[in-house]
Amino acid sequence: MSWSMWYDYTTDSADTNAPAAFGVYELGDNQRNTLYYGSGNIRSRLLEHMRKREYPLTRYFRYERTESEERALEREEALLDEYIKRFGKPPTYAWRLG
Repeated sequence: MSWSMWYDYTTDSADTNAPAAFGVYELGDNQRNTLYYGSGNIRSRLLEHMRKREYPLTRYFRYERTESEERALEREEALLDEYIKRFGKPPTYAWRLG
C-alpha cells in the first residue's frame, strides 16, 4: 500500500480526489504534520468531518486504499501505534490516548 499525494482539506477537494472506497486517511496541518488517522469509506468520512467542523487545524489530507473495512481499521491502529512509538504521544486529534 502507498499513500496518495496530499490534497487540500476542502469539500470540493474531497469530492474530487477522495475515493468512495475503504481505506485509511491522514489529516495534516499547514506543514503536513499528522493530526489524525481515520478509516472507513474515505470520501464519506472526510466529508463527515468537514460537515461537523471537526479538526479545525487540518489543512491537508491523504489516503491509502485497503481491500476491506476490517483491513482499514487494522491499518489505522498500526499507524497510530507507530506514531506513538515515534513521538511518545498520540497525534493532536487521536481517537485513543495511547
